[in-house]
Formats: sequence, structure tokens, C-alpha cells
Amino acid sequence: MDPGLKKRLLGAVVLIALAVIFVPMLLPGHSGSGSQSVGMKIPPEPSGEMQTRVLRVGPDTASAGSSTQAAINDPDHVATLNLEHGAPAPAQSVPSATAIAATTPPVASTPAPVPVQASAKPGPADKVAKVPPASPAPSVPAKSEPIPGGAGAAAGALYTVNLGIYTDHASAGRLVAQARRHGFSAVATPETYQGKPVLRVSVGPFRSRGDAEAARLKLKGIERVSMTIESGVVDQKGDAPASAIAHGQPGGWAVQLAAFASEGVANQLRDRLRAQGFDGYVDSVDTSSGKLWRVRAGPFASRDLADAARGQIAQKLKIKGNIVTE
Repeated sequence: MDPGLKKRLLGAVVLIALAVIFVPMLLPGHSGSGSQSVGMKIPPEPSGEMQTRVLRVGPDTASAGSSTQAAINDPDHVATLNLEHGAPAPAQSVPSATAIAATTPPVASTPAPVPVQASAKPGPADKVAKVPPASPAPSVPAKSEPIPGGAGAAAGALYTVNLGIYTDHASAGRLVAQARRHGFSAVATPETYQGKPVLRVSVGPFRSRGDAEAARLKLKGIERVSMTIESGVVDQKGDAPASAIAHGQPGGWAVQLAAFASEGVANQLRDRLRAQGFDGYVDSVDTSSGKLWRVRAGPFASRDLADAARGQIAQKLKIKGNIVTE
């Protein structure tokens, strides 16, 4: 084939391909990418200048006819500010609940369903079981008399050093004699242990646990036996003497008001004592007749302070207590 003819055919093919590609894009209503253009309008810049205004709303700077004064006099008043003119707008009041109720039309309420009785005469299966009324909860009595002995009931404490129990009377007698030779008061008390007669050897009594502990340490260097400190309570007929706690010896003083067999009643008296401005507490002791709860004021560093507090307690609570040691 002629080379010139080949070139003309190739050029015709290229022109046809370009026409197929670009001619549809030039036709109206055709979008090649499928995107749409959206017109945007930018608002013009403000013509005026920005201004700053200060609105005073304090009650001392507001005038009698201002909206602030009206808001003070009327709790339902709402003050508004017109920023366009820079002055307060006319006052608007919020309608009260009464006005809203007067202007709102009533809503028709649906009547509650009325229960229907199945039968006027109940059968055997319809009998209602009778529930017994609940018994009232037991209440703590507001007042309770203290146990016999008054303010001195179980107020005193005695401590002894127990040297053990012995079935051999000779061994018990030897311990008692040895303790007495060193200046202690020792006794051998007959008891029954597991159905057998025995002798309990004890040293004392001592007025404080510290004295009993000092005696135990001294006796421990004399006799190699097991020793324990035991405590007991006694009724105190009057005030503890000033010599009950030696000078320089640690210890405290208190004013005992009463002793009760009920912890709740003791706590009530303690609360009355605290309500009058005194430090009060309740402690418990085991006695031969059971546990007792003692109400005391204190503790005090000296007997004179305890005596002064007792006079104030007697004036305010009408209760005369006994001065005791802790």
C-alpha cells in the first residue's frame, strides 16, 4: 500500500477518536464530573462602629423608675436590654402561676375506674384472714432510779494479787507467811474447785492497779509462782480522801453521779451532763449482782477541780455526786 495513503487513514482514525471523546463534553446539559456549582453571597461589612455600653443594675445606683428598682419590688419582674439603641427596653413581667391557671382552659380528666365487687356475700374461699395488730416496740424509759447505793454504788475499786489455789494447806500457809514477812497483807481463803476444797492465796487489797502491779513485781522476785491481778468493786459511802492518789503518782479524779443496771438509761444521764457543758462518760463494771453502768463526769487532774465540778453539777442537774478515783 502506498505510504501516503496509510498516513491519511491513520490521521482520519485519530480525528474520529478525538471527536468521540470531546464532542459530548461540549453539548449543553452534560456534566463530565457530576459536580454542581453553588453560588455564595458574602454579607457586606457593618457600616457602623462597635460601641461598648455599661448597664448598672445595682440597687444603690438604680433610679426609682428604672427596671432594676422594679425588679427589686416585684419578684416576677424581668429586666431586658435593647442592644440596638443601648437603653433598657420596656419592662416585661412574667405571669404568675395564678394568672396562668386563670387563662389556661381546664383539661378534662378521665374518671378513675370504680372497683367492681364480685359478690355481696363472700364464700368460704373469700374469707379474709385477720392480721393481729403489731405490738408497739419497747421504749427505753425516760427516767430510771439508780440501784441502791446512790452515787457511791460500785464506785470503789479494790485490786488483789492472786498467787493461785492450792489443795495442800502447808504450801498455801508457806506462801502467806513469806508474803507477810515482806510487809504484805496476805490471806488464804477456802474455796471449792472442781468439787475439791482448796485454798486461794491472795495479797492485798490495793487501792489502785499501779500499787497491785508494783506488789506483783516484788513478789515475783520472791516466789516463782503464777500471779495475776484481780479487781473488784465496793460501794463507796462518801468521797475518796485526798490521800487516795499519792502526790506525783499517775491517776485521775472523777465525779460519779449514779450507777444503773440499764446502759440506755446511763447514756441518757451522760447526754444530759454533756448538754450542760461537762465532760461525761459511761463505764461498766462486773459485780456479784451483774454488770453495772456508772455515769461519771471528768476526768480531772486534781481533787479540787473535781470538787468544784461537783458543785456546778449539783446546781444545774440537781444531782449530788461522789468524788472517786479512776
